[in-house]
Amino acid sequence: MKKTMGRAIKFREQVLKDLRNPLNLLIWNRDDTYARDVEKRIKDAFAFYVDPDGVDFLQEGVQKLGEEDFFQAISNMELPFGSIWLEFDAKTEDGMNEGRIGVVADFIPDGLRVFSAQLFKLPEDKGLVILYSGSEVLFKRDGQVEILDNPAAFHQDLLSEREKGRLQRGVPPRDQIGEDTIRQRESDALRYAVRCVALLLAISGLHRRPEILDVEKSQEPSKRIVKQFERRGEAAPAYGLSVIRLGKEGRAAASIQHEEAKADGRLKRSAHWVRGHLFLARNGKLTWRKPHVRGEGVAIAKPRHFTS
Repeated sequence: MKKTMGRAIKFREQVLKDLRNPLNLLIWNRDDTYARDVEKRIKDAFAFYVDPDGVDFLQEGVQKLGEEDFFQAISNMELPFGSIWLEFDAKTEDGMNEGRIGVVADFIPDGLRVFSAQLFKLPEDKGLVILYSGSEVLFKRDGQVEILDNPAAFHQDLLSEREKGRLQRGVPPRDQIGEDTIRQRESDALRYAVRCVALLLAISGLHRRPEILDVEKSQEPSKRIVKQFERRGEAAPAYGLSVIRLGKEGRAAASIQHEEAKADGRLKRSAHWVRGHLFLARNGKLTWRKPHVRGEGVAIAKPRHFTS
């Protein structure tokens, strides 16, 4: 059985509480405009938690898309809801600590707007740490991608420069941010956004097929959640956190998928060409794999016949 952070931990509630903290990294020079905007978007969104088995199954199909097909699919995607908050379990990239990824996504006139965050549970102090993306990602309807900085960007860049040992005293910090640091931060934001949108793509195509994907009907938030927000003098989210899990046919397909993956690892296959494709690794890494030969021997082109 997979080890997960635990359903008792609701990432959305953790984020909404943290967004009211005056020291929140999405607040800059006491200007909380961006933090309040993200808060409203999250509270208005339909909220879902994806079961771990569902995450593997849903991402598997999307991983086979080529890069061009993937971004074209995003531009044509229709969310089953006006806006959506999605969270699912993940591991830190070193595989040592448990975590959860969350994303709020909605369509604006220019395309699909995505803001992501990460929640990690560190075993040494048993605390929960929230890391906000310093960049918001806009998947435009023309297939292009736009990266937009938010108030957390400078904090992330500064931390990165400090870890690289490049900060100098007497020089304004903003003047010391290297271009490589900015590009890396934007790349990380895109990587997490792509991973989340891959799930949204699969969900948007399967949410009307309960035999494959069981999407719980959205409900009003529980009385306990409402009271929590009332005690803080805030409005509660519009919806409770619903669960997305595999249906009967989805579980059967996932089992076959798993057995095929095991077989691929054990059995020697003859050489064959694999076309270039966008690969979404489980640790969140986004990799473009070039066309290559897989298996043993020499790959032989096989003729294919089509009939009208």
